[in-house]
Amino acid sequence: MVEFIVRGGPVMIPLVFLSVLAVAVMLERFWFLYRTKTDTEELMEDVKLSLGQGKVLEAMQMTKKSRGPVASVLSAGIAYYDRDKEEIKERMHEIGREEIHRMERRMSILDTIVTISPLLGLLGTVTGIIKSFNVMAALDGIDAPAALSVGIAEALITTATGLLIAIPTMAAYAYLNSIIDRNTADMTRRANELLAVLESRGEY
Repeated sequence: MVEFIVRGGPVMIPLVFLSVLAVAVMLERFWFLYRTKTDTEELMEDVKLSLGQGKVLEAMQMTKKSRGPVASVLSAGIAYYDRDKEEIKERMHEIGREEIHRMERRMSILDTIVTISPLLGLLGTVTGIIKSFNVMAALDGIDAPAALSVGIAEALITTATGLLIAIPTMAAYAYLNSIIDRNTADMTRRANELLAVLESRGEY
């Protein structure tokens, strides 16, 4: 591995750093989203049941004990159950925006790595080709293919490394975004359900 990095030239240094950073961010985001995963269908049914029986405090405790963005939004709405409908909606929207921000935290790093890695690989390709031409010029031909191969190896290794970093990072970024989109849609759906429950009870 060390020999492979050395043969890739100086551009491999930022590429290795980006690969480590990408793995660290992906693992952190996967763990965060997994840790906040909960059964929102069951939670919503329990909240509806408690509110239907007039047990607002019990419904609040359920949402406080649950994890995830949906529970946070529901908790905010229930806390404002005796307020005007627009106040309840605004409060849930506010908490929803905060939860989306938490879910999207560090995602821009992955997006940047997807963009930069292939460009750094291309830079390594260019510098490797330049090195090869310099060898050819110095030798006045290609009488020493071993010396010429150093530049070619650098060109190919950096390109391959840039793509090897960008492709899985892009796949992870797309998958994480799909989870965030599902959670966002779930927050909206459950918030609307809560508003309907409160309205049916005549809380506002």
